[in-house]
Amino acid sequence: MKRRPTEIDFTANVPDQVAAWLDEAALTLAALPAKGLRPAGARSGWPDIVRDMEDLGWLDSDDMPPPPSADEISRMDQVLGWIQLFTPAERNYRTVINLRLIVHPISGMHRWNWRKIASKMGTDHKRVQDWYKTGIIIISKKIRQPAFFSPQTPQNAVSAII
Repeated sequence: MKRRPTEIDFTANVPDQVAAWLDEAALTLAALPAKGLRPAGARSGWPDIVRDMEDLGWLDSDDMPPPPSADEISRMDQVLGWIQLFTPAERNYRTVINLRLIVHPISGMHRWNWRKIASKMGTDHKRVQDWYKTGIIIISKKIRQPAFFSPQTPQNAVSAII
């Protein structure tokens, strides 16, 4: 697998890099193990989760993706932090980007295509695609701010700068 840089190159096209990092984060998220996440002593009286029909095909498959590396998980954590930069007024962008982060662990196909997202959000699929692109541009602008990388920045100071 091609080794990705650990930092965004601000001399190149930042929105394209953000989109690539989002795609990589989606694949990393899908490759994380989903079983055995509870502490050993934790018990639940609830029955097991009934999965959607579209999820059942890959659960019994032996073709699970390899576990992600520590670098991939670190980059995924960084990308998921970017999504928190959206203000409440920008929730449409956050929703679209979050839904596009859900991919099939084997095929890498998006679980939420543009029309399915548009139907959920009650709008047109072209508008949803525009929200995704605009959301990437907003993330790009916010991570370009010097205050974003400062360890002294208060939690919500970056959204106040923009």
